[in-house]
This record gives sequence, structure tokens and C-alpha cells, in this order.
Amino acid sequence: MPGMELRQTGRLVQMPGIILSPALRQSLELLQIPSVDLDKLIETELVENPLLEVKQDDASPDQGEEETPPEAAEGPRADGETTEGGEEAGPEQSEEEPRRADADEDHMEFLDGLEDTGYEGSGWNPEEPWRPEIVEKETLSEHLLKQISDLRLPADQEEACRFVVYSLDGHGLLSMGIAELEAGWGGPPGLLEGAVSTVRKLEPAGVGFCTVPEALDYQLSLRGYGVSSLERRMVSCCFEAILGRQYPAIAKKLGVTPREVQDAVEIIKTFNPYPGSDFAPDTNSVIIPDVTIEKIDGNFVTTVNDSRFPMLIISERNRRALESRSTLPEEREYVRDKLARASLFLRSIMQRQQTVGRIAEYIADYQRGFLDSGVDSLRPLTLQQAAEHLKCNQSTISRAINGKYVQTPQGVFEMRYFFNRGLPQGEEISTRTVKEELRKIIEREDPARPYSDEDLARILTTRGFVVKRRTVANYRGSMDIPAKTHRKRYR
Repeated sequence: MPGMELRQTGRLVQMPGIILSPALRQSLELLQIPSVDLDKLIETELVENPLLEVKQDDASPDQGEEETPPEAAEGPRADGETTEGGEEAGPEQSEEEPRRADADEDHMEFLDGLEDTGYEGSGWNPEEPWRPEIVEKETLSEHLLKQISDLRLPADQEEACRFVVYSLDGHGLLSMGIAELEAGWGGPPGLLEGAVSTVRKLEPAGVGFCTVPEALDYQLSLRGYGVSSLERRMVSCCFEAILGRQYPAIAKKLGVTPREVQDAVEIIKTFNPYPGSDFAPDTNSVIIPDVTIEKIDGNFVTTVNDSRFPMLIISERNRRALESRSTLPEEREYVRDKLARASLFLRSIMQRQQTVGRIAEYIADYQRGFLDSGVDSLRPLTLQQAAEHLKCNQSTISRAINGKYVQTPQGVFEMRYFFNRGLPQGEEISTRTVKEELRKIIEREDPARPYSDEDLARILTTRGFVVKRRTVANYRGSMDIPAKTHRKRYR
């Protein structure tokens, strides 16, 4: 058997791969972020980049010249020559920025054929990353401590109340018992119990109690419900059964009818089981449509809402530092870097808006039936269909519609709403259309005898929507509609 020999050889192997340039990475990031986040990025970039500024409508060229430092006018011309006496070159030479070879690129061109690399905005760490500051609202602790301060308590009692406040969990509840609370308290033990009672009288009602039933019971008492009321009795001894919707069992235990139990549950639902939830970080934002689609002279016209962003321009005053003879080399390099960053930022925003606008135009043309008649005429549409029509990659469409909203004659919708698959048995029927029909059927059912999923599937089939029971269950769950047993109303 011949001996084995190990050798090291060098050879070049061509491997498929994608290298994203900084320009492309930034363009992808700006394309996929929602407009509310782009607002914050613009604010941050305006602070960090002196070469960017907001265009003022009332500013005139003469005003700009008055603010220009004298030395800024003593530099070379744009073509490398200097005017006699160091005078400034004409506007057609000094104002015009050097044009990049790729200045007219848009997403539909340089993203064409680009495979989805899983880039989610976190893979690029530029030298100067954007970090927008988020203004946080008042926390539960701050809200409670202000009320304690207004009570003008003695110093030791106020300190005990502060200790209780900082012992609350995120729901505003005291998840530990008094004994456990006292174990961590370094002050006089007699103060702590009184401090708990003080905190429980603060707003929001129910804060400082140890359990959800206790918080609800206190809120019910403040609303005038007595200890013997059905609502408070249910909260005190049948809370787990309430969560399980075991209405007949509760009714039998308390000697009432299931209908009375169900009515009491509706009242209990109006109270907040977690008093501190109103002070949780707010993730909701006011929706400002990115695109408007309106009908003009029988045609649907799309308008990209550029007015929601400030009009950004390159600061000509700061850019002229590149042309000034008195500018130090390191200062010139700083301005050059900031100018490149500002130019890329402006171009990326422009390309983003153009891409969103083109997709909106396609939606307006493809979904004309929906725009005229509503969800019953919504056509199935996939990302691949749109990508083929717009001659770009599917990932580009996915990024572009992320978090973007469209105002239409039928209301305001997220762009992704218009992309949905059709039924397997009827490709021209949108799944959203079926869900809307399902919702209407459930709304009109007899509450005392709600339909089962099997019943719903049969009704939908008779109306031309051939679906299975399991499909109905999935659609119902996606719309947060409870099952038959949980929809039943007792007479």
C-alpha cells in the first residue's frame, strides 16, 4: 500500500458572494426603516453633520453671501483656476457639486438581482453611527414619587414610601409580601406597613397591591361595588375560573345564573388588572401616510408625502471651507468626509422615496377594484409579482413596504396589507377577502348559538370560498376572534 503524502498547494477559487458597499448598505437601511424612524435619523444627522442643513423658504442668496466668511471667497475656482484678485467664481461653477458616475442610480437598478443576504440594518457599523435620542414619557415611579412629595410627609415616612415605590414591579404591583418587604428595609419596622397603605391610595387606582384580584377588588370598591356584590365575590373567590371562562361553574358556586356571571365579567373587564401598564414604554406612533392615492378625473393618482420630512440641502457656507486657502489640511479632510456623507445621505433618501412611489403606483393600478369598492375586490398579490413587474429583487419590495402606510379612498392601510396570497382553490380570491367575509358571518351569528369552525367552513363554501375547518380556525385566530365556546352569550 503506497504511503500517504500531505501537500500544501495554492490555487485561486472563485466563490460566489456579495460585498455590500457602505453606500449600498446605507441605502438598504434607509429603504427598510419606517418613516417615523427616518425622522429621528434626519434630526440626528442634522446635529452631527455640519454639511447638512434645512432649506429655509424665506432665505435669499444675498443673505447667504452676507454670512460667508471673507476667507471663504479667496479660494481656487471649481476648475482649479483662481479669479483675478481672488474673487469668487460664478454660481454655475462654485455652486455645482461634482457629479458622481452613479448619481442617477436608484434601487430598481443597483438592487436588481441582489439576493437577500439577511441584512437587517445591524451589520453595518459606520464610523459615525446614527443614534437618535428617544424622548421617554414619565415612568410609574416618577408619577408616584411626585404624589408622595405633594403629601408633605415627615422625612422618615416619605423615605419608607419611596422604598415601597421602588419595590413595585413593572405592573405596579407589590409582588412580595409585607414580611419579605420588611426583610430588605433598613429603617424602623413600624413605618413600612403604613407606607404600603399610603402608596395604595395613590393614582393609578390599584397600585401597590400584591395580587391582581386585590387590585381589581380595590378598584371595584372605589367605584361603589359593595363586598357582597357579585363582581367582588367573583374576583375574590373565582378569579382563576373567570380567566378560564368557566361561567356555568361560577354560577353554580355563587348561586346565580350564567348570564349574570357573564354580565359581571363584562363589568370587571372595564378595570385595569395591572395599574402600572399605562406607564409602560409607548411603542405606538401617530400614523402619517407615506403615500396618498386619490381618484382624479377617473384615474388613481399617487403622491409621495415628501413634506413630512424637512427639505435638506448641502450647506454651501460650510462646503466652501474646501476652497479656502486658510483651511488647514485636517479641517479640509473633515469637511470632505462630511460632504461625502451628506451627499450619500441625501441621495439615499431620494432613492428611498422614488422606490416607495413606484411600488405605490403599481398598487394603485393593480388594486383598482379595492380602491373603488373595498376589501371584497382586493386581488391576491405576492412580492414576487411586484418584483417581476418593477424589474427588481423581491427583497427590495419587502424592505420598501416595511412600516410604510398608504392613504386611499378606503382608508389608511399599511403597504403590506395589499400583498396577500390567494386561496389554493381560487387564486383570484384574496385571503383578506375571505377573512372579511368570515368576520361578517361571526358578527351576525346568534350569540346564544355561535357557529363552530365546521359550520363557518360550510357557510363560506356556499358563498364561493372553499376553505377547510382548519383554515377557518387559523383565520379566526389571526383576527383574535375566540372559539365558539368563548363567544357564547348566555340568555
